[in-house]
Amino acid sequence: MPATDFKVIIAGGGIAGLALANMLEQFDLDYILLEAHSDIAPPVGASIGMFPNGLRILDQLGCCQPIKDIYGGEIPYDVTITSNERGEIINRLDGIFEHLERRHGYGLFFFDRQKLLEILYDHIRHNDRIHLNKKVTDVKLIDKGVEVTCSDNTTFSGTILVGADGIHSTVRPLMHQLAHSLEPGYFDINEEDKVPCYYACSFGIAQHVPGWSAGQQHMVTGRGRSQLVVSGPDDRVYWFLFEKLPAAKYGKDIPRYTKKDEEGFVRRHGNVAITPNVTFGQVFAKRVSSSLTPLHEVVYKKWFFKRITTLGDSAHKPNPIGGQGGNGALESCAELINALLRMKDTREEGLSNPSDGDIHQIFSDVQSARYDRAQTISRVRSSSSGESTLNALGAPSPGGARIEQLPVPYRPRAIPFHDERPAKPILGKLPIFVRCGFVCAMALPLLATTKTLRIPFEELSARSGSSNILNLLVTVFEVPMYDKDLSSRIRMSNFLPQLISPLLIYAIEGHRLGNQATPLAMPLMFTAAMQVQGLARVACFHSILISLFGFENPPSRAVPLRVAQSLVPAITIGFLIPTIIMLAPTPDVQGWRKWALLWQVTPPLFNVLLTGIATGLRKWKGEEKQENIKDRYEAKDLNALQSVYTFAFAVQATAHITSLAYGWGNPDVSLFDTFLSLPNMFETDWSLPSLGAKLAALCRYDLVFATVGYLGSQLYSIWDLRRVGFVRTDEAVKAGLLTLAGQWIVGPGATWAGLWYWRETKIASVCV
Repeated sequence: MPATDFKVIIAGGGIAGLALANMLEQFDLDYILLEAHSDIAPPVGASIGMFPNGLRILDQLGCCQPIKDIYGGEIPYDVTITSNERGEIINRLDGIFEHLERRHGYGLFFFDRQKLLEILYDHIRHNDRIHLNKKVTDVKLIDKGVEVTCSDNTTFSGTILVGADGIHSTVRPLMHQLAHSLEPGYFDINEEDKVPCYYACSFGIAQHVPGWSAGQQHMVTGRGRSQLVVSGPDDRVYWFLFEKLPAAKYGKDIPRYTKKDEEGFVRRHGNVAITPNVTFGQVFAKRVSSSLTPLHEVVYKKWFFKRITTLGDSAHKPNPIGGQGGNGALESCAELINALLRMKDTREEGLSNPSDGDIHQIFSDVQSARYDRAQTISRVRSSSSGESTLNALGAPSPGGARIEQLPVPYRPRAIPFHDERPAKPILGKLPIFVRCGFVCAMALPLLATTKTLRIPFEELSARSGSSNILNLLVTVFEVPMYDKDLSSRIRMSNFLPQLISPLLIYAIEGHRLGNQATPLAMPLMFTAAMQVQGLARVACFHSILISLFGFENPPSRAVPLRVAQSLVPAITIGFLIPTIIMLAPTPDVQGWRKWALLWQVTPPLFNVLLTGIATGLRKWKGEEKQENIKDRYEAKDLNALQSVYTFAFAVQATAHITSLAYGWGNPDVSLFDTFLSLPNMFETDWSLPSLGAKLAALCRYDLVFATVGYLGSQLYSIWDLRRVGFVRTDEAVKAGLLTLAGQWIVGPGATWAGLWYWRETKIASVCV
């Protein structure tokens, strides 16, 4: 039923105010909007960037297509370029708009702020509720409502007042004054004096700039200053130049700049290059409008008092370089509507005559939903390369709010919003605590290896007749292979095939798009280190890196198709066949030593072969070296990777089950002693009787701690899937239990391959 006695007074006819008015009309909620200016869409000379999180809300209101129409159906941007102040390119990313549209369902639009105001106003059905030349000058609380007085002495009454009047809000100080008189201490009396300003910003609109290439976005980095310069419709150019202040300013000390200040600013920075052919001064010379302003960056601790609340920049003002000001305001409006409708649905009388407690609950729900996110967005900055640039630009989008009781038009996207995922993502401090705990847990076996990595170099040198490192490594394998103790050969036959999964997964993670420019992108380093530092140290170290640098967006999962197709041939030729030959018994010890010598280089050889085969496939198929923009969004690599995991699972499970069955059936073999009989690592002297016994202890410890590292990586990956909401809690628990059981039933290598098959499939299947 219509809530006829419920009325919202909106102070401010900007993005937040007009958007909120549109939302209220969708649900037949009464309102009036008071705008201080004489024009609802004044030409103030500012631009606005609309990102996917804001566009989704506008799409619900029917305002997205008119924004696209501003560009006449053309792609707004095709290239994002990061450069230094000399105009030298640091990074270039082509197809930026298509990337964002494929990832989030919406691209990125920069255009005149005035245009968005016009679009929002055109969608208002009740224009009589929009009042111009109504600057709010006073607010007082009345029985079950508020009364607002304007500069022309007109008054308006309503149930609640929403201050959507920007960083220089008049509603916020009026709200604070009321609180100081009615509930002293509710607001920090000095909060306004703590609002910081670190930068001055020149922004504006230029047109027909000589030498400017349309369809480009430029981010210019420099010492103490940076620029964002973006192409717009009608050959326009929108610019932001940020200059760090010599010292931070606070509250009343934050300067208000004049045109004379702006002239001095332009003289200081006029020669700073944007491109090799265009400087800031040349853009400024073609200005249509411009302004110099201090940049307030603040998220106020409390946004409301009694029946008065603030939204948008009046409550949370981010740095404009992240482009989230208008988008965040839309999210806050959506959350207010959601809270109002929840209250309406839970009260028998709907929104009629809500109590002060009801209003407090509504406003609390809004701030709870938005506060942490507003703080995060206020710190958003751009990144500088490839996939990381796309992730940085899109980072604020997935967590965006929507109007819960309005349908969202279908737009295919590879990265679902949080409310579209199988489970709600886990946010806040818990993921940080889990990550820190995991890193500490993996550091323990790393430290333990300083006690257990006891290599008997003297005895190995005496046995091999050489101190050459390769000969010593061969002897490490020769002793158990030709030992009379059958358990040594069983252990070797079990553990060597289990290296297939680490080799494959180090390579796969090293080639993922989301892991580029991180230490994970160096699989050759890990495989080479396995021979020098041991399996355990590499396993634990890699697990730590996975937790610190691992990807979390589905497009970042992609592996180049030619690499995925090359994994099985490379691991078969480079590792599996040499391993089978080395494990085969032969009376020709010298011949065996030659194969064992070759085997020592098989882990890094696998990576070399992988690169060679992948390069050969690319040339044979005549593919471009650069990946097609669509590949990462179409999961072309998924079938190939699933085949790799199936192959690895089958080989390693067979080796594990066969070796255990053979040992179980032999009365002279104790499986516990074979794999788990460990001397006390804290004893200085293990007093082991022979070289074989010493090597067996060394091998057992390396296997145990390596398995701990592998298992840690596996369990953390399950947690990570649950953290980002790609799997439900019950799925994660089931996967964790199966992973633990799999270590014994099919072996750690096969379990890892099976888990990665499941993980790969889950990540690839969450797209909308």
